[in-house]
Amino acid sequence: MTEIQRYKILHFFHVLDRDGNGVLEEKDFTLVGNGISDQIGHASDSRERLSLKAKSYSLFLHILDNLKKTQATLNPEEWLMFFENFVLVKPNIYIDKTSDYLFSLFDQDGDGFLDKLEYLDMFKVYGLYAAHAMKVFDLMDLNSDEKISKQELVKSFNEFFLSSESDIAGNWIFGDWRIYHSIT
Repeated sequence: MTEIQRYKILHFFHVLDRDGNGVLEEKDFTLVGNGISDQIGHASDSRERLSLKAKSYSLFLHILDNLKKTQATLNPEEWLMFFENFVLVKPNIYIDKTSDYLFSLFDQDGDGFLDKLEYLDMFKVYGLYAAHAMKVFDLMDLNSDEKISKQELVKSFNEFFLSSESDIAGNWIFGDWRIYHSIT
């Protein structure tokens, strides 16, 4: 794993760590499901809210299963180990899973695309700077059709997870990945 990949993967960890306590745990993923539901307007006791929380939590369970963890927490070192031992070894599998995960959460109209509003909702739910969302959206929308397809998202994830280049479009999928590091 290169230094730039390490920075990006740790940035992704911080994006998922919704309560900011330095550990990924059930609460972080519940907060995402609730955040999406709040953006959409699902009632607090609705089936839709429960479904979004379950979808959000599924990625975390998958990672815990891969690492054979019995405790439902991940620290940054375990997160890096997961990427080094699983994602970077079989990137297509994990990039597809991550893309499917984001689509299952944020493609709320089920049309198979992320439109600008859905992408902006993702930035809001993850506490990312909304000002970056439209710039990133335009970088990822390779055919300029005002929506991101799964193929465009997969390309961006390939760049984010696998590239050691610091200035490619996919690096911005979750906002400014350099925020925790002194990379310019």
